[in-house]
Amino acid sequence: MHQPGYGKVEELTDKILTRLKDNQGFLALSDLSPPEAIYNAFGVSKKVFKQAIGALYKKKLVLIEKDGIRLG
Repeated sequence: MHQPGYGKVEELTDKILTRLKDNQGFLALSDLSPPEAIYNAFGVSKKVFKQAIGALYKKKLVLIEKDGIRLG
């Protein structure tokens, strides 16, 4: 079961960071990726994914590039 509200975003930020570390610091998903690709990778909506990468970006943990996200 997913956490309600912002808890879902916090849970996803941890998953994104883990996936980035497992993939040499790069993930070929961004805020421009199709919703289906995001759901297939993380099981969340595009909206929640964008909130999570936005939170990571604000903390300067990731860089958002045109073809994906990279550890900052």
